[in-house]
Amino acid sequence: MLELVARAIIAGTPLLIASIGEIYTERSGVLNLGLEGIFVLGAATSFVTTLYTGNAYLGLLVGGIFGAFIGFLHGIVSVSFRGRQVVSGLALTMFSYGLASLIGKSEVGKPLPTYIYVGDIWMELIAIEILIAVAFWYILFKLKLGASIRSVGDNPNAAEALGVDVVKVRILSTVFGSFMGGVAGAWYILGYIQVWTEGAGMGRGWIALAIVIVSAWNPLLAPVFSFLFGGIEAALWRFQLPPYNLDPYLLGALPYLATLVILFMFMATPIKKYFRPPASLGEPFYKEERTI
Repeated sequence: MLELVARAIIAGTPLLIASIGEIYTERSGVLNLGLEGIFVLGAATSFVTTLYTGNAYLGLLVGGIFGAFIGFLHGIVSVSFRGRQVVSGLALTMFSYGLASLIGKSEVGKPLPTYIYVGDIWMELIAIEILIAVAFWYILFKLKLGASIRSVGDNPNAAEALGVDVVKVRILSTVFGSFMGGVAGAWYILGYIQVWTEGAGMGRGWIALAIVIVSAWNPLLAPVFSFLFGGIEAALWRFQLPPYNLDPYLLGALPYLATLVILFMFMATPIKKYFRPPASLGEPFYKEERTI
């Protein structure tokens, strides 16, 4: 049982990192569907970096940098140029898929010289992650920085009237959230599966986006659902082994089915009134013109 809990924590860690970053992005009013591609690209770039440098922590950093770059592109297109955020995010996901495949195509199956091992310190890991979630909650809801982020996500015109640079806050929030998404993908490959396969990490970004919704855009709730989905994924490994011997392809679809079920429970029932997104999420910002 403790082994299953440990695997749930380890499997849920990249989901938590990605979802907290996306919470900040969406709180600023930007919907980043490119998170899925960022996760996969972060995994690929971190694997290759670690493979050739032998430094897993450098791999984490590189994964985050590539994620931040994709986030910057999304910010420029959707915030500065007021492009459609859904279209931009999906396009960048496709681009990231292709780039990750190109980067990792010759590295499939190669062993890593080093990786991040947390199997013996999973209890310390969960304590650190809860503290991090509390810290991000405090920043978002108790500090002036967080108030600025939330204001541009709820009422950007009012925020602009109070002197907040809406475009700057939204782009920086998007870059930060994407950096976290890249780090999440890097952690997934370096701290969880520790091997590169074609399409490694696919689907995890979508799950992280779902966690943002059911967490009510609140970092304090993100660990609960991240570890829940991590537990589902960890349990699937057990069901592939004797005496269960269930089809791995069928089991592989269960996390996404669970995502749909949980989203339905939260968004198609009366409790959805407690899970309202930022008022201006996905809407472009047009600076008001004033006449004297």
